[in-house]
Amino acid sequence: IRLHYVQQGQDGPSVVLLHGWSGSHRCFDLNLEALAQSCRVYAPDFRFHGDSDKPGWGFHVARLAMDLHDLLIAWGLDRPTVVGCSLGSAVIWCFVELFGTTMIGKCVFVDQAPSQWRMPDWKFCSKGIYDAASLEAINSALHGSMETFADGNAECC
Repeated sequence: IRLHYVQQGQDGPSVVLLHGWSGSHRCFDLNLEALAQSCRVYAPDFRFHGDSDKPGWGFHVARLAMDLHDLLIAWGLDRPTVVGCSLGSAVIWCFVELFGTTMIGKCVFVDQAPSQWRMPDWKFCSKGIYDAASLEAINSALHGSMETFADGNAECC
């Protein structure tokens, strides 16, 4: 599949910016130019996101981590700093689980709660799926207006 990305900057350490669910490289529009003044910055669109292909298979965090692995090799990066926002953070954790830490220099985790799930002592969770009723509710929301779902999801983050 074709994975879209943007690259800015020619000098300095390499930085890879990974967006969150339903985002794209455009999430970093306000950051790319400033970072590119002192770094080589890469911002891919995950499969199913932005300008990347949207195949009918492979939408799993592990697949996104494998895509990141393939991109790091294709770009020839030597231990870049990888910054993950939300879903991007989960992709980094999965990457480390699958491939270890030898390909990544540093990791930065942004907007990732210690737990996505509701617990007696943790109320700061995402919409999540806790039971059959919440599965049906999120399924209905996803099949409705994506814009409405995204707005409602943002309120919970």
